[in-house]
Amino acid sequence: MPRLDVYVRAGCWSCEESQRIVADMRGHFPGIEIALRDTANCSMPTDVFAVPTYVLNDQVLFVGNPSREDLAKRLSAIWPTEEFSHATAPAES
Repeated sequence: MPRLDVYVRAGCWSCEESQRIVADMRGHFPGIEIALRDTANCSMPTDVFAVPTYVLNDQVLFVGNPSREDLAKRLSAIWPTEEFSHATAPAES
């Protein structure tokens, strides 16, 4: 199963938004294990040097919070969902 780890820490104001983004993505991508990792309670991969950092299958995807649309596009590449693929497609004229 694909895995998205989001590294955060207490007291980080942008990490609060990370929690909301993760909550939104979990509902749309049930086939991807999505976990918040508090850096105070876990070891970080050597590529993680800031919080929040989004790591997909052991590769850094974003440093800092992406837009929901950007994250959904990347996750859709490995777990397509009807809602996000239509939402991110360009409008037809």
